[in-house]
Amino acid sequence: MALASAALLAQPAQASISVIAIPAAVSSAFAGIDVCQAGSPAPASYAPPVSATPSFSKTSALLGGKVSQLDLIRQQQAGAAPVAAPQITAIAVTARPEPGAGASNLSAASSQPCQPSLGFATHLDKVAPPLGPTVLISPASSGDDFLSSKRLTVKRTSFDRDWNRVRSSGLGRKALIGISRSADGVHKPELDAINAWANGSIRYVEDRELYGQADHWATASETLRRRAGDCEDIAIVKMQMLAAYGVKREDMHLVIARDLVRSADHAMLVVKIDGRYWLLDNATDQVLDAQQSYDYRPILSFNQNAKAIHGY
Repeated sequence: MALASAALLAQPAQASISVIAIPAAVSSAFAGIDVCQAGSPAPASYAPPVSATPSFSKTSALLGGKVSQLDLIRQQQAGAAPVAAPQITAIAVTARPEPGAGASNLSAASSQPCQPSLGFATHLDKVAPPLGPTVLISPASSGDDFLSSKRLTVKRTSFDRDWNRVRSSGLGRKALIGISRSADGVHKPELDAINAWANGSIRYVEDRELYGQADHWATASETLRRRAGDCEDIAIVKMQMLAAYGVKREDMHLVIARDLVRSADHAMLVVKIDGRYWLLDNATDQVLDAQQSYDYRPILSFNQNAKAIHGY
């Protein structure tokens, strides 16, 4: 398994255990990384595209030509040398194309734009100074991963305060009026209904316009009251609605990822139902099999019991 261009090394004292060396650019963003319970390796066919040309992202425009810590992490994951962000003031965002053969159809008609890049980059810039390489024991495969990536848990991230605030602010059953539930619990039809309802009922608005700040993680009740929010706000509403329905919180993951098609940061919800992971994305009303990546590169994920960085 490769994580942030790390090499698999032999542990001198325990030759049967593999370890992962995390480069300083990554370890500077995450302090106190723990051994994690991770899943099966990414498919052999998975190879995230790497471009030597800097992407014209919203991050590049708003950071004024500087390379954010998040970009440095992505460059380390891709094995690319750090490059200066281009000077650019106008961004053209195109609709996500349909995935290739074997992938579910992402309808451009139901897609909503999502580029909360500045907020994510700003948080990741406010981290401890580089601590040098960090060594982690590679966990055994458990088959419990998603989006063609592998997870390693971490003790803390720069988003912890936001996450702890929004995850603890739940919704009552009254928020589920008009959405039926199967007698034997929550299954994919309920995921379909909640995903489509949230996508259609919550207007996409960036934090800068809605709250006057680069990044704000709204509670589910706050987003429902405004009927507006950005991608992580919409994902949080879905998470809290499903929790009110009875879905276990440890089976839901708020994922921060890089959209490789739009060259923008994104957030979405991954839910485990009936033994399978499903992706609920405000870019489509269709609930997708979360084993595939759909041109997303997950970076961080949060659930009730753990926070994780993702490797490939």
